[in-house]
Amino acid sequence: MKNLRCLIFVLWPVVMLSAPVAALDSREAVVEKMFADFNLDPEFTRIEVQASQLGDEITEPFELEFEPLSQKAPLGLFTVNVSVSRDGAVVDRGQVRFEIRKFAEVLVTTGKIKRHEILTEDKMTLKMMDITSLPEQPVNSLVTVNGYRSKRNLSTGRIVTLSAVEPVPDIEVGREVSIICANGLFSVRTSGKALQDGWAGDYVKVKNENSGKIVLARVVDEGAVVVDP
Repeated sequence: MKNLRCLIFVLWPVVMLSAPVAALDSREAVVEKMFADFNLDPEFTRIEVQASQLGDEITEPFELEFEPLSQKAPLGLFTVNVSVSRDGAVVDRGQVRFEIRKFAEVLVTTGKIKRHEILTEDKMTLKMMDITSLPEQPVNSLVTVNGYRSKRNLSTGRIVTLSAVEPVPDIEVGREVSIICANGLFSVRTSGKALQDGWAGDYVKVKNENSGKIVLARVVDEGAVVVDP
């Protein structure tokens, strides 16, 4: 019995020394640090490690230090130098290349929209989309395009951007308008046709239906233009 107790006493340190040490997947660790260091929202951001020079695992405890290779925002392909330290000493280092994709809930067309067609709710829907490579500011609210029209043809499934829409003009090409000529003492009103789109305050070309002349007039509202003296 005494010998058995001695054997247990001798084996115990061996068991303790062979206990497993916690380790993390290095790719998961650097992705987690990317979210934290750059304050990225995991709900709208996807990060994937494209290539890594680090070992497959990092033994805890450890500290990671990032040194980006560029000053650009963390979007698309993004490379950093990574140092792995433990107790103040560097135990691993190498480059890691990420692919960072940004998502947002934006307006998407549910059918074809023609140029100058007025935008309505039944022609668009809100949808979570990848906007990583989108060069223009997307529209993310139906309220934003209320009273707007398309500036160009839009295909089905297209993200609606601010540069693709414009307010519906007060006067559109081909609209019948009243041309008002005034000099302070009297005014003359005649019928005309708009040759250009315009908003209140804009100067547009209009055709005098009676004389056939084309004049430059200032838009007053959706039905009238004024020829300044």
